[in-house]
Amino acid sequence: MQKYKILNAYPYNRADNHPSIAIIYLLFIVLVSGFVFSLMGMVLGMSIYNVDMFHFATGGLGQLGDKELNYLSVVQIFSAIGTFIVPAFLMNWIQRNKQVYFNLKFEKDGFRYLLVILLMVFFNPFFEWTIMLNEQMKLPVWLKSIEEWMRTKEDQTEILTQAFLSRQGIDALLTNLFMVGFLAAFGEELLFRGCIQQILIRWLGRIHLAIWITAIIFSAIHLQFYGFIPRMLIGALCGYLYFYGKSIWFAILAHFVNNASAILFAYYLTSSGKSLDDMTLGTTTWYWALASLLIGMVILYYFRKRAIRSISNHEDKDEI
Repeated sequence: MQKYKILNAYPYNRADNHPSIAIIYLLFIVLVSGFVFSLMGMVLGMSIYNVDMFHFATGGLGQLGDKELNYLSVVQIFSAIGTFIVPAFLMNWIQRNKQVYFNLKFEKDGFRYLLVILLMVFFNPFFEWTIMLNEQMKLPVWLKSIEEWMRTKEDQTEILTQAFLSRQGIDALLTNLFMVGFLAAFGEELLFRGCIQQILIRWLGRIHLAIWITAIIFSAIHLQFYGFIPRMLIGALCGYLYFYGKSIWFAILAHFVNNASAILFAYYLTSSGKSLDDMTLGTTTWYWALASLLIGMVILYYFRKRAIRSISNHEDKDEI
């Protein structure tokens, strides 16, 4: 018996459909469901807040009031449900007789959830350092037009992000925590770690390669190029947490802690009359980043050992 194996994953068997078919199914469902739910969100948002949805397509991002932000929140919530959550559950249901990609069962070992929180806390200086490095990225002169396009996309996203995070009041905080914190973490982890990573593991038969390819796709899909590296690293970390912990909730928790901490810190700054530019805690030196990485890896190693011990105990009980 293998001492450790991933939850509900097995190598590709030629008697079954090729895993690439599952990717095609998933992509089709994402496109259709994402479009339908986004359209539903637009229609509902317009009916509630009387906002012209074409306003934002003609440079309206520079004038975002509460009404516009509430409208965008409705659209974002529906879009997240349709793009990530619905496709993940549909794929899980379609493949239920061949491979269950994820289940929502909670692990009873509460200490491992605490380790995930500590992991995100101690890894934070290292992630901050990678953000600093990523922001200094420069492309060759002959790729200047691509770099300008990347910077424009980054600036547009930054405007929208700052507008959401600058909202005042408990209702705005709770909306951000639900929309950017929980919903993004829940939906994206179900789709990327729960489905795509599992499909790639079955297709490639190589755990680490599948985890890192999934992390690259996860980061690229956000179209925020000057945050590509840290987002990829966080995606890979979530992938290993799912693989080692055998529960999608570990990855969801890590993702939520990352997003929610930024939301809470932004709320603290704006409530104190400070600028969101102060969200950077200062320049992280390479030695603090290295210490952060080493401590984080130790915690991840301990998480893995505890997970293996828990899995072994469950298997022993099943055999008795």
